[in-house]
Amino acid sequence: MPASFKTFEGLYGDNRQLLTDGLIHHEWLEVRSRLHDWVIGEHLHTDLVQVFFFTSGNGVLLADQQRVALHPPCVLLIPANTLHGFDFEPDMVGEVFTLPEPILDTLFKASPHVLLEVNRLHQFTFAEGAEAFADLVSIREKICRELARGDLERAVTLQLLIHLLWIHLYRISLEADRQVYPSDNRTLQYFHSFQKLIRKSIHEVKSVKEYAQELNITTVHLNRICQALVKKSALAVIHGYLITEAKKYLLHTTQSLSEITYSLNLKDPAYFSRFFRKQTGLSPRAYRKKAQEENRRA
Repeated sequence: MPASFKTFEGLYGDNRQLLTDGLIHHEWLEVRSRLHDWVIGEHLHTDLVQVFFFTSGNGVLLADQQRVALHPPCVLLIPANTLHGFDFEPDMVGEVFTLPEPILDTLFKASPHVLLEVNRLHQFTFAEGAEAFADLVSIREKICRELARGDLERAVTLQLLIHLLWIHLYRISLEADRQVYPSDNRTLQYFHSFQKLIRKSIHEVKSVKEYAQELNITTVHLNRICQALVKKSALAVIHGYLITEAKKYLLHTTQSLSEITYSLNLKDPAYFSRFFRKQTGLSPRAYRKKAQEENRRA
């Protein structure tokens, strides 16, 4: 598939698995950025989550056809399977932690609401000297010490520190958004599992009924869960993921509408065009043309 973005099972420009004890990898920003003249092209990691700590300097996040300024001190969370890139100035100082998404699923099996809240592209910004950022830096320092030493039960300690890091991000996110989901853990587990099933089968045509059967619940129950958590029907949640995937093909590949229709396993190009227009207000061709014109002006 011709594309201007790449998928990496490992880190940018490197498909090797570099995770210590299968848990987490730490790297200073300049190590990889300097090799690429401080420009990290748009890419995604299928099963890896990344947390960036930026302490000073200037840089831009490239995501969803937008350039988002980074404002150190800040923490940036990149969920798995999220298209992103960077354009840094050489003065940018920071570091990145990379860990497999399944680790988080295991750690938060009993509290999936944490993952639901934090599992999105998010820049956490802080005022200079903010206590919340100092707390995150303290956890960061403990993780780095564990990675540098070969102490007993290092894997267990790293799991505890990762858990603590995510809890802090969760609390900061809730405080910023002032949004609490009034649902029990079982409801959240179902929704989180539903999201994962959609991501795994995004190139298949599956109905709400089929997803509900995989979750061993009724379609009515699944729709109630989606309405309670995100104010959308289960079908709208599926369509949201499908549109996001379609946009990736339109923006970052040279595939024709017929090829994209085939890649997404949709009925035919005419159906794909009607579906895309209904969801976005633009035809696929118009959406691609508009994005290309905006890129030329940028």
